[in-house]
Amino acid sequence: MKIVSYAGQQLVTTDDVADSLVRLAAAIAAEGESDAVEIPIILNGREDCAELVVGVGNDLLVGPHDDFEGTEPDFGAHSARLQAHRLYPESDADSSDAHLDDAGEWRLDLDLDLDGSGAGRV
Repeated sequence: MKIVSYAGQQLVTTDDVADSLVRLAAAIAAEGESDAVEIPIILNGREDCAELVVGVGNDLLVGPHDDFEGTEPDFGAHSARLQAHRLYPESDADSSDAHLDDAGEWRLDLDLDLDGSGAGRV
């Protein structure tokens, strides 16, 4: 389980949802956009949902949550919905600016081309 810190609130969700949310938020921000998304959360021991605006100007912090007791819920369908977003990074590194590093962690490669050296590239 992981904690998502957003707008001063601590939201508890599954690892797959938190990881998908971070990847999506970074991809949306990289496009200079923002979007509203819904994620499943655990609130007072029961399943609930939270709506977040992610992207440019909206900070997320995701970290481990060690205090969760009980059976972890299956939020796989919710994670898949986040991954179906039109801006979610593709796994094929050659098809976008989103890449996985050698450790399998997602990173964003931003080449701002400030000096104009890439102007002749297609």
